[in-house]
Amino acid sequence: MIARLAAAAALAAVLALAMPAHAQDASGKFGSFELGAGSYRPAIDSDFTAPGPYQTVFGGGRSAMFRLGFAKSLWSRTGSLELGFRTGFFSKSGHGVFASGANQGQKSQDRTSFNIVPTSLTLTYRADFLPERFGIPLAPYGRVALERYNWWVTKGSGGWSKSGATNGYSATVGLAFSLNFLDQGMARELDSDTGINQTYLFFDVTKSKIDDFGSKKSWNLSDDKVSLAGGLMFVF
Repeated sequence: MIARLAAAAALAAVLALAMPAHAQDASGKFGSFELGAGSYRPAIDSDFTAPGPYQTVFGGGRSAMFRLGFAKSLWSRTGSLELGFRTGFFSKSGHGVFASGANQGQKSQDRTSFNIVPTSLTLTYRADFLPERFGIPLAPYGRVALERYNWWVTKGSGGWSKSGATNGYSATVGLAFSLNFLDQGMARELDSDTGINQTYLFFDVTKSKIDDFGSKKSWNLSDDKVSLAGGLMFVF
């Protein structure tokens, strides 16, 4: 009888230890990878009387800036602190404007494009202890970044007419929804097979200041308002 009770107690202890271990990430936590896109319109015209050169050539609408990023986890006890790198691409096409002559100020038939490859060094905190420990499928996050926007303008012939780089910074707040809660069994299999602990659908808002820290000689590539973005994030 005593032997049976001892065996039952030992089994209960093993199960009790196994349950919290099962609830945690099976593969540990290394970092994250994200793919997303957001709305963007550079504030080049902020230094000109309306309509400015950007609006004249490319119109006043917003366009998509595509981004991808990788981050390495620095700390993951209560939430995650990550150091990362992001890049992406933005392009807007329009028609050039005659700078002189009888048609000065009028649009030409030649097409031109304005292109940006943004690069960012980021520091992100994500409160992913909420889905991992408390079963809440939402993880708010905040990010600060040093930015460098490498840009070029093409001529109608396809060559570059002007190019450069503008530096600055940005701040982001966002909310990530854990897709693991939709199918926890599949999430465990994905973690076991690939090491992906969490898959998030995210939405965020970014305010940027990309003007070479107030330089009057640089193009202002800050977003003219705020950038709204969304995408997928994989934590592994």
